[in-house]
Formats: sequence, structure tokens, C-alpha cells
Amino acid sequence: MRPEIVAPLLRRVLTIIVVASLLLGIAAVVVGFKKTWTLALINAVVAGLMLQLARRGNERIAAISVVSLLVATASYAMATGQGLHDDSLLIFPNAFLLASLLLGSRAVFAIVCLSSVGIAAVGVAQVRGWLHPLEASRVTYLDIVEVVVLLAALATFAHYMVMLMRRAIVDAQEAHQSLRDILDATSEAIVIHDAKDGRIVAVNEPTVKMFGVSREQLIGQTPFAMPGPSSGYGPNKATDYLRRSTTEGPQTFEWLTQRSDGTEIWVEVGLRSARVAGEARVVAVVRDITERRQFEQQVREAEKQRAVGQLAGGIAHDFNNQLVGIMGNAEFLRNGLADNIELRECAESVLASGQRAADLTKQLLAFARKGRRQNLPFDLHQLVREVVSLGKRSVDKRIHIEHQLEATRAVIKGDSGALQNALLNMLLNARDAMPLGGTVRFRTMSFSSTEEFSQFEPTLPAGNYIVTEVTDDGIGMAVDVRTRIFEPFFTTKELGTGMGLAAVHGTVLEHQGAMRVESEPGKGTTFRLCLPVTDEAVAVEEPKSGPVSAKRGGRVLIIDDEAAVARVVALTLQLGGLETDICNSGLEGLERYRPSVHDLVLLDMMMPDLDGVEVLRRIRLQNPKAKVMLMSGHASEAVEAHLQEFPDVTVIPKPFSPGVLLEDVTRRLGG
Repeated sequence: MRPEIVAPLLRRVLTIIVVASLLLGIAAVVVGFKKTWTLALINAVVAGLMLQLARRGNERIAAISVVSLLVATASYAMATGQGLHDDSLLIFPNAFLLASLLLGSRAVFAIVCLSSVGIAAVGVAQVRGWLHPLEASRVTYLDIVEVVVLLAALATFAHYMVMLMRRAIVDAQEAHQSLRDILDATSEAIVIHDAKDGRIVAVNEPTVKMFGVSREQLIGQTPFAMPGPSSGYGPNKATDYLRRSTTEGPQTFEWLTQRSDGTEIWVEVGLRSARVAGEARVVAVVRDITERRQFEQQVREAEKQRAVGQLAGGIAHDFNNQLVGIMGNAEFLRNGLADNIELRECAESVLASGQRAADLTKQLLAFARKGRRQNLPFDLHQLVREVVSLGKRSVDKRIHIEHQLEATRAVIKGDSGALQNALLNMLLNARDAMPLGGTVRFRTMSFSSTEEFSQFEPTLPAGNYIVTEVTDDGIGMAVDVRTRIFEPFFTTKELGTGMGLAAVHGTVLEHQGAMRVESEPGKGTTFRLCLPVTDEAVAVEEPKSGPVSAKRGGRVLIIDDEAAVARVVALTLQLGGLETDICNSGLEGLERYRPSVHDLVLLDMMMPDLDGVEVLRRIRLQNPKAKVMLMSGHASEAVEAHLQEFPDVTVIPKPFSPGVLLEDVTRRLGG
């Protein structure tokens, strides 16, 4: 039999022998049986010594000794008592049984042979009259043979039964171990509850790893529950789920619980009632879904950002149209009020407010990633140097600005102005986080797609990147603030708009990059921008040619669904000596356009019936050499993509001042 079974069994047997021998010795003293008292005391002492030996790990020596002691005691009692008629003969079957339980087949055979020799010797001595007194009936040699054969048969039967029992125990153990190994090999945690009180009766190894506790700590505990009655995941609710699994059928739900270190985790739990080993149980299959929940939250946040971005883009488009009318008319008033200083100052205040509103719409479009951007290669290191230089001249002198440019290649493709604004915005945020002064550090590093992307989006495409870190020694941010800083209109500043970091985030995403932030209260903040580098050379900007006077009698077709915008544009061009025709829709503009009449078409990008690109395409079908300029509050990605078919078309971003509009139109007509 296996040692893990023999050891506890032997210790129990020896303990019983010690106790029984002591009780027998006491009884023998009372009735005056000196020999019995002596044998009982000897057995108790020897069994006690064997018990100590077994506890030290020598189970086999102890087992052989105790069985041999029983055989010797029985033989001595028979030899000094009634021979084959002595009650000590009943000790032999117990010795055979113990030998079968504790020892192997060879040991049983040896014990049977030793016992047979002892019994035969006692019987022969009794037949020859060597035993005294011989008051019992006489014994023959046939009686000796019968006793030996009977005890041998009894030993054989006992050994056979013990072998069957041993085989059953081993099979049960192997089946139990196999089942346990299978359960431990699963990826999900499995917890078995008592259906009556919900206490845990068994768990597998993944459960131990998931919650960071031992099996012994879990057994007997109540269902996993969050502490506190207000958590919504308390023991009462857990018990209710267990009850419903037995009365209403299987239950599946998501549950918030804790590991042993206090870390909160989300798990998906499936409950099903079952009978295990004849007992009513509830089997719980538990799967850790914390990462899945976090990913779903990121998806929801991304969808929310996308929806808000679409809304912001639409608002910016309409707002820019209104700003064209406000700023254009304000400029007309200012120019016409040269003699009235007070009213002229009022007009200039309107223009200043309109410009601030225009800056806000630019931030909205940056967040929505719908602003019209350049897409040229430029040196990010040069951009960082410019931002640092500008910051040193304008930021509080108590704030030190450093830069460490370590990237091996820093040429990226995109809109340098937008990224410059993003870096300036981050510099100003760092300044506001250090009211008593500190240090802002700009640092760049090269980054390859073959490296670990844990600090950025894991879905960034393969390629080479440049990481720009902006670190400050400021007050830092708490977790609830850090998780919301990229939300539009969220700000912790009294006078902030909440669009700064949202616009920065939009700009980075527009450049196919990723952005992350690390911050703790009192430990400062680090922003990391990851942007793809390009193999193209840095673009050299060519100087624009000076303004060219418009042709006399030039006629411009203005197509815009906003009447206020069309009016300001028409008045501006008329003051510049041009004739104008106004249309309020794309279809109307196509009907009125005449190649021989109109020298230029000034076309709004977004209109309800036809977008500007479609109107442009149809005009070019009539006149492939038609001069067209587009006006845009913002353009969708689809429109921007189609506009690539017409590289010669100029796009004027709204809002624009009358002077800028007239200059661009004059240049286009002159070209």
C-alpha cells in the first residue's frame, strides 16, 4: 500500500494498541492476573516506542515490529496458558490482517509461517503433556493441523480482501488525481460550492493563481464578494445567484471581485447545479475578463470621441460660416468708420472676438481631426528647437526648458504648424502645472515596430517611429483626472476651455501616431507622442509670388449655401473691382455657370445638395481649364480624398478676412 496511506493507518493502529494494552493492564491488576498485566505493559511500551519510530518516518520497521510483537505475545500466552484452547489464539487473525494492510505479500507469508511454527510447537508440547496445567480436553496432532490450516486459510482470505480494498483505494485515488489534474489544466478557475450554504468545498489550481491564495484558505469560505454593502457585489447578491442556479437553472453574469493583494478584477461567472459524489453542489466556472472589459471601455471611449469629433466638426463648419459674416462685416465697418474713433474701436473689438472664436474652431477641428492640413515632410528636431526657443522667451523665467534630441532620424510627414501648436500647448500645460517654477524637458528617441509597444497602441502599423517626451516637475494628476484629460471641454483650470489637450490628441492621431501620459500627484507628468518617421527629404518651402492685379471686368461666380457668407464674399470682390454672381446651391451654380462669362468660380466645400468636389468635377467636364477656388469650414475625409484629383485647386480655409480673400482671388485670376 502507498506510504501516504500506510503512515496514518499505522499510527492509528499503534495508538489503539497502546491504549488497549493500558486498559487491559489496568483490568488485569484489578482481577489479579499478573501474567496478563505483564504482557499488556510490555505491549504498551513496545507499541509506544514503535509509534515514535513511525512518526520519524520509519513506518516499515515499525509495522514489522508491531506485527511480530503480536505473534510473539500470542505464542507466549498460549505456551503459558491453555495451549491451543487459549483465547490468545484469536490474536493471530489480527496479526494477519495488520500484515496485509501494512506490509506486502512476502511479509504476510513470513508472518503466517512464523505463526504456524509457533502454533505447531505449542500444540506438540500440549499433546506430549509438557504444558501445565492441562485441565482442558486433550489435543491430537490432527487438531494441530486443523488449527494451522484454518488460520492459513483465514490469512489468505484476509490478504485477498485487503488486496481488493487496496486496489479500490488506489483506483479511487488515481481517478481523483486524474480529475484534479484535468481541472488544474483548464484555463478557467473552477469553484465548487455547497448548495446548502454556499461555502466553497473544492477549487482547482487556476483559482489559486487567479486570486493569489492557497487552497486551504479558500476551502470553507463564502462566495467571492466585494467588501462593503454599497459595492453592489456583496455576499447577499452572490448567495442569491447561487440560490437561483439551483431553482431557476444555470446563471451567467459578470462580477467584480478582488485578489488577495486588493487588486480589483472583473470575472465572468457561470453557475450550474450538480450532484458531486452524491452531494448537492453548485459548480462555478470563473474567467478573468479584466483585459476584455478594459478593451471594451477603450472602444466605447473611442466611439464617444469619434461621435463628439463629428459633432465638433459640424459645429466648427457652421460656426466658421457665421464668423465669415461677422468678421467680414466688422472689417467693412472698421474701414468705413475712419472718422469715428469710438465706433472703429468697437468694430476692432468685434474683429478681435471673432479671431478668438476662429482660434477655438481650429482647436475643435484639431480634436475632430477634420481641419485641412499640409502633408509635407519636415524635421521634428527643428520644430522642437523652435518651440524651446519660443518658450524661453515667453515663459516665466523660473521655469527652465531643456531639450535632449536623441532620435537618429526625425523627419516626419504632416502639418508642421499643427504639431508646433501641439508642442506649444503641452509646454503651456507644463508651465501651468509648475506655479512655483521647475523644469520642462523635451526628449526624442527612435523607436522600432519590432520593440514592445506596451506604452502605445498595440495596433500601430509596423515601421520606424520617433517618440517625443515632454516631462515636467509639476503637481501631477490623480487617476480620475488623468483618464479624462483628452476629453473635449474637460479642464481643471479656472479660465481654460478644455480643448487644448483634446486638440493635441486629435493632431497626433491625425498624423497616424499615438499618445500616452504618465502622472502621479506630486511627481510630475510625462507626455509621450509616438509619430511615424518618413524616408522623404525635408520639403523646402518656395516663396509665394506677389499679388497680381485682377483683370478688368473679371467676373466671379460665388456658390455658397450660406447667404451671409456669399454676401460678404461678393461685397469684398466688388470693392476689389470684380463683378460677381451669387448662387445658393450647387445645382443652381451649375445651371448659371458659363465658361465664356465667368473667369473664376468661388465654391463652398460643403453644401446640402452637392458637395464642392462634385460641383468642381462637373464644371471641369464643361471647361477643363476652368479656374476654381474652394472655401471650407472643414472637409470630410472623403471629400479631401477626392480633392486630390485636382491639385491645381486652391482651398481657402474659413473664416477669412476680406483682405486675405481678395489677395488670394487676385492671385488666382492673375495666374
